[in-house]
Amino acid sequence: MRELADQLDALAINRACLPDASFHAWRGAVLVALGRAAEAVEPLERALLIAPDLPGATLDLAQALALQGDQASATALLAPLRERSDLPPAIRNAIDRRTAAIAQQAGPANPAVDGNGWQSRWQIATMGGSDTNLNNAPSGSEVTLTLPQGNVTLPLDPAGRPRKGSALLTTALWQGLKARGDAVWVLQGDLRARQTGDSETSYQQGDFSASWLESPAAPRQWVARTSASYLRFGGQTLLQAYRASLQHQWESFPLPLVPATLQDIWSCRPSVAFEWEHRRYPSSASLDGQLAGLAAGLLCRADPDRTDQARSAGIGFLPDGNFNLQLRSGSDHPSESGRAGGTYRKSEVRAQWEGPVLSKGRLGVQLSATIQTDSEPYSPLLGNVPRKVRRTGLQIDGSWPVVSGLSLIGAFEAGRQRSNLTIFESNQRSLYLGVRWELM
Repeated sequence: MRELADQLDALAINRACLPDASFHAWRGAVLVALGRAAEAVEPLERALLIAPDLPGATLDLAQALALQGDQASATALLAPLRERSDLPPAIRNAIDRRTAAIAQQAGPANPAVDGNGWQSRWQIATMGGSDTNLNNAPSGSEVTLTLPQGNVTLPLDPAGRPRKGSALLTTALWQGLKARGDAVWVLQGDLRARQTGDSETSYQQGDFSASWLESPAAPRQWVARTSASYLRFGGQTLLQAYRASLQHQWESFPLPLVPATLQDIWSCRPSVAFEWEHRRYPSSASLDGQLAGLAAGLLCRADPDRTDQARSAGIGFLPDGNFNLQLRSGSDHPSESGRAGGTYRKSEVRAQWEGPVLSKGRLGVQLSATIQTDSEPYSPLLGNVPRKVRRTGLQIDGSWPVVSGLSLIGAFEAGRQRSNLTIFESNQRSLYLGVRWELM
């Protein structure tokens, strides 16, 4: 179960902070789809202990019990759920089909949860907040040009300076999972829109991906992934990107440099991947390019049961959750000769932790650092030197469940970019608060 959860975490979007109940319900539903009913009982029971009114988790738990031959417990679990007055008709019909299937000892009758169907999860969120740089403008107020007669410093147009303001951010996420034998398919669609009241700083973004996992429960496996993205900013399509990657993951091993008594609490799974990306800039075709490179990762997970046992034994503070470390390096080659700066060399390190906070909340923290260096001088007017850019970022996301499927959420982001060419230096900070609905 831990290996499968590792894979789902690795495939989630960067800022996936799931409430405890939904997270465990999703894990249990996946295990049922994989035919591992005995392992599914524990996370489904955990989900219902946190949020007893989750009908989807109740349905999956009844199926898991029935698949183990405990039809009586499965039927008893569904009976009170069927009598709820607030139950949507679709759920009531699913209960009737499940009850009939259990009575006939014919297994699951709902195609959304059997081995030939899809497990689905929806998230819809809306947040309001503020941003210090809505137009992604440079932080400097002037630029120095290199001319034959000497350097000349000119002020930048005030209209091109960073714009502060409020914004409304809306996101919709769909994830689907389907098991075929030992392999698993994962599809994901993510739509995001920011409305600022000014069409020049509003944007729409879409990301779509398909992933194939050779065998999530195996000690080692291959993972293939393809994805596509688009970005419209200020009413114009700025970016279209297409990506593909092939990753190999190895067997989990205990976290090194920790006492032997804690070796079973944290385990890590290393990976290596080849990544390729093609980017198109419809409004600036000269920027088009292809990035090819290698990535190395380390995904570490704490076993919550063993962590609780260690705390009960008085060992002290022990962190829960997941820790993900990624290193990337590659070269970005221009599609056409003459691109300013020529080929780019990019390297990135990204560290992310996500886990529980207090009794019910979830918190995610991500740090990133990127270095980009041009192979050729960027422009004779800007010193005729290769451009060097360093970007650092911090993202903090939190959620707190209010009622079943509804959570309060917050997101803070800070980014800083520095360069030997001051025109490429920028700063940005944003803070958003809102709500998120989730449906399994």
